[in-house]
Amino acid sequence: MTGRPNTVAYALYANAAILLAILVALLARGSGTAPALAQGLQAPIAGGGGVYVMPCQFHPNVWGCFLLDTEHQTLCTYEYRSGEKALVLTAARHFRYDLQLKNYDTFPAWYDIKKLVQDQENADRATASPSTQPAPEDARQP
Repeated sequence: MTGRPNTVAYALYANAAILLAILVALLARGSGTAPALAQGLQAPIAGGGGVYVMPCQFHPNVWGCFLLDTEHQTLCTYEYRSGEKALVLTAARHFRYDLQLKNYDTFPAWYDIKKLVQDQENADRATASPSTQPAPEDARQP
């Protein structure tokens, strides 16, 4: 590694500092006991160069942020632990391959829905009145 400064690292530190400033401002507003202090508010998103940070509320009194790197297709979550006065990495996920999934852990599956729709269409055709159904080929008069 050369002596060059790592601009991505500086961007991450700057984003973390901005997030902490936002978090401190939100917590300084007052210690409300509402279940979701940020409910109804558009969370600010900061970033650039493909790296974005967004503050979030994990639980009623647990705050943190999401860090999204669009270039490397990675999502990280950080939790602010006020007792420790620390921003702690709680999860990281590379999502490139997640985006290629078509049907993962969903219910009902798309093919079950397709079959239900086809069964319904067949039932609708079977119960349609005879006057609206076309006559069979051999029953038609020339």
